[in-house]
Amino acid sequence: MSEAELRTAVASHRWLQSLRLRADLVTPGLKPEAQLQAEEAALLDTLNLKGAHVLEIGAGNGAFSFAALRRGATRVLATDHLAWTLPGSDALSATQWAAHALGAELEMAPLDPRELTPRFGNFHVVMATACFDQLFNPIQALRGMRSVTERVLLIETLQEGLSDPRPLMMGHGQVLPIGGPEGSWVFGWAPNPAVMTQLLTDLGFSRVLYRDHPTLGAARGLYAAFLPAAPDGLLEGFHTPWISLTPPPAA
Repeated sequence: MSEAELRTAVASHRWLQSLRLRADLVTPGLKPEAQLQAEEAALLDTLNLKGAHVLEIGAGNGAFSFAALRRGATRVLATDHLAWTLPGSDALSATQWAAHALGAELEMAPLDPRELTPRFGNFHVVMATACFDQLFNPIQALRGMRSVTERVLLIETLQEGLSDPRPLMMGHGQVLPIGGPEGSWVFGWAPNPAVMTQLLTDLGFSRVLYRDHPTLGAARGLYAAFLPAAPDGLLEGFHTPWISLTPPPAA
């Protein structure tokens, strides 16, 4: 692939994420590079990914999957359903171009997380960004993600109802630059920490940690949910501003 071919490909695609493909070439994505870098640090600086198998749900253009490979993961599977299957969407093609440009050995597959079952296999780390706000049935998707998580599930999502102690979610709609030329209207949900804690513990996660988004504050939340079988040392990187939403296990 020549530099001219790469720049033509970048210009001819609509990008969801601003990926740095060369020192002087960043894809013109909906999410800025600085925000992606801040989210990557908040989610992944906490974990040692060397040798890990990682599954990304809702990969968009694969920013966090590429980050996991850079951090030493030996297998990374990037998946998306909405952005990669809507008629007229070129997000998967854009991701393939990015992987080629970066020389990344990234596995890619269109996948609806609501259809995940244990037969799909297990991953040490499962991560899902924009998890609830782009899913009509996020609870079913959470069940699917739990079924393939071996250690930890990382979630980034829109939030509402933060001052309400009741577990709740609020409907949320937005237009995303996927599908047709004018984009697509997407309906999803904005949960609060109380409902996230309830759902994750009901699904068998023993510890749930939380922090505000590194650049957008409490408008979006980051969650790390650990299964009982996760190694004890896995939580060591989760320092302030991460807080526990569940009581520590009994001694």
